[in-house]
Amino acid sequence: MSDTDKEMVFGNLHIHPASRAVDVDGRKIGLTRMEFDVLCFLASNPDIAFTKDQIYEAVSRDNYAGGSYIIRDIIYRLRTKLGISSIQTLHGYGYKFSAEN
Repeated sequence: MSDTDKEMVFGNLHIHPASRAVDVDGRKIGLTRMEFDVLCFLASNPDIAFTKDQIYEAVSRDNYAGGSYIIRDIIYRLRTKLGISSIQTLHGYGYKFSAEN
């Protein structure tokens, strides 16, 4: 098993990369492919700031020129579905995942 397959635990948030599953307080949360990929990318790089373009390029399978704009919507949906405050907005820059929250 590689390091990228290991379960990531941040308080009540559990991310299971190998099975592409997420649960909060033991409750399974359904995520789209892009939502899971964004969450996994940010959580795999805690406390590192990324622009929307960097996040989009890391998780996207296409080269859609305006694709980075969907990252804002994906972040909103993740916060809503997961009920966590770990994904922080860095105004004028992008986002980071804080392992402390």
